[in-house]
Amino acid sequence: MEAYAGKQFVGIDLHRRRTVIVRTTEAGEVLEAVRIVNDVQRLASVMARAGDCPEVVLEATYGCVDDHVIPQG
Repeated sequence: MEAYAGKQFVGIDLHRRRTVIVRTTEAGEVLEAVRIVNDVQRLASVMARAGDCPEVVLEATYGCVDDHVIPQG
């Protein structure tokens, strides 16, 4: 996978056990699409490849988002 220096958009489909993450360019070209087991370190690893300030969209099934994924406060 090549490094991409431009603006990135990240779509996250969060479920109880697994999450699908898709990173794209502004033009909609898919840079990466991964399915991960929910783990904070794995999520952080994928998000680190999205650059400094990606635009992020989160879709979560009811009850799946907790303080380990999105800290409160």
